Amino acid sequence: MRIAYLLESTELCGGVKVVGQQAEALARRGHSVAIVSPRPAEGWLDLGRARLELSSFSESRELSSADVRIATFWTTAEPAVRNARGPVFHLCQGYEGDLDFYAHVRSQIEAAYSLPTHKLAISETLAEKLRRKGFGSVSFVGQAFDASPFYPGAIRNREHPTVLLVGQYEGIVKGIDVALEGLRLWRSRGGQFRLRRIATEPPSSAETDSGLIDEYHRSLDPSRMPFAYRNADIFIGPSRPEEGFGLPVLEALASGIPTLLSDTPTHREIAGDAALYFADGDPEALADALPKLAGESALARARVAGPRAASHFDSASVAQKLEEVFSRSLADAQAIRS
Repeated sequence: MRIAYLLESTELCGGVKVVGQQAEALARRGHSVAIVSPRPAEGWLDLGRARLELSSFSESRELSSADVRIATFWTTAEPAVRNARGPVFHLCQGYEGDLDFYAHVRSQIEAAYSLPTHKLAISETLAEKLRRKGFGSVSFVGQAFDASPFYPGAIRNREHPTVLLVGQYEGIVKGIDVALEGLRLWRSRGGQFRLRRIATEPPSSAETDSGLIDEYHRSLDPSRMPFAYRNADIFIGPSRPEEGFGLPVLEALASGIPTLLSDTPTHREIAGDAALYFADGDPEALADALPKLAGESALARARVAGPRAASHFDSASVAQKLEEVFSRSLADAQAIRS
């Protein structure tokens, strides 16, 4: 099959990483796979067998010859459908229409999701949401993840644990403000820790003013992320229910770090009983739970249960599911033409 993904940009983010891992996994199965983006490639996106074509969607050679097109964001759905010669899919890593940030274009998002595309959901939670909203055919394909760089490191001195918090403060769905308030409460109760922040943007004034952050890494090279996890003692994943699927949660689990997550359906689907949970959006509950992760028993459990939970997600099985969905759609289209 000739497969083409439509990508708005190759900026450093988990969503782009997922597209790259899917493309590579499909290429390893023998398909001709290209990612088409109109913006210059960022150096961090390392493709081997898949190709990157820098082109407008309207002028793309890869799109014009593709058997299968895959939109990756609501703005790419219409270009994917336009003049397509084969089935069109929409890779959904979250539903943008639920985000307040996009409230001013919600009608356009709904229109994009209503186009004749087969939705590919990376979580069962998201698949069910899209079905309830009536956006047509939806297949759950799972989350592409390469666990090989992420594994438990040497046992560290945890007297003053390093807490790792990943994500944009400005992205309300990330829940960073909730985590910071919970950490402030823990410190006011005598909790001692170092806070390491990783994000793709500079620290906000609220973060700077909090006085909580000991290290702030902006746009850390993905090759350095495994070391950031292995040199941390607690991971907090405070994302709100509107968040799609946070890759850092999988990376933390695979690294065997005691993990505290907001209690959302997606987090439960990802981590199961390998993590501890706090009531979504509740800093008090977060502060109450943190001491439970600082002990040796929490570490011993995390080093076994975390990698086991993360092992349920891999790029090869996702590629197989995608191939099956694509093949069925191509066969159905051929039957109709016949």
